[in-house]
Amino acid sequence: MSSPEPRLVFEMMTAERAVRRWIDGRAGDSGIGAAGAGVLFYLAANDNALVGDVTAALCASPSGMSGLISRLEKAGFITKSPDQADARAVRLTLTPSGRSAAGVARTVVRDLNGHLTGGFSADELRVVARWLAHAATLTPDEP
Repeated sequence: MSSPEPRLVFEMMTAERAVRRWIDGRAGDSGIGAAGAGVLFYLAANDNALVGDVTAALCASPSGMSGLISRLEKAGFITKSPDQADARAVRLTLTPSGRSAAGVARTVVRDLNGHLTGGFSADELRVVARWLAHAATLTPDEP
């Protein structure tokens, strides 16, 4: 009797929700959450970035990013300013509070990575990382 095929899509989606809940639960009352942490991490490495660049880097939708940016700005983590070369474009900059929040979020993610990798060999983790990277390359127009 053969074993059933793994339910990879179901397991991946379930894991993604669990990871978000884990991060969101440790964000406390900061209001950052998993998605906000991604923005802060990107800006910590690419300060004064265009909104479009942040959106693309996080594989986010423009409408979703717009709301997230508004929440992060309202919380005092980022500031928005018009681009000098194109007044239609908007640049994002971390505030001191945003830099501090990014540091806290980095600790949360480091703890999560430790929790997720515990009990797995380096070879097993390389396979998981390769599979996830492969899954991330999928496009809707593939057969």
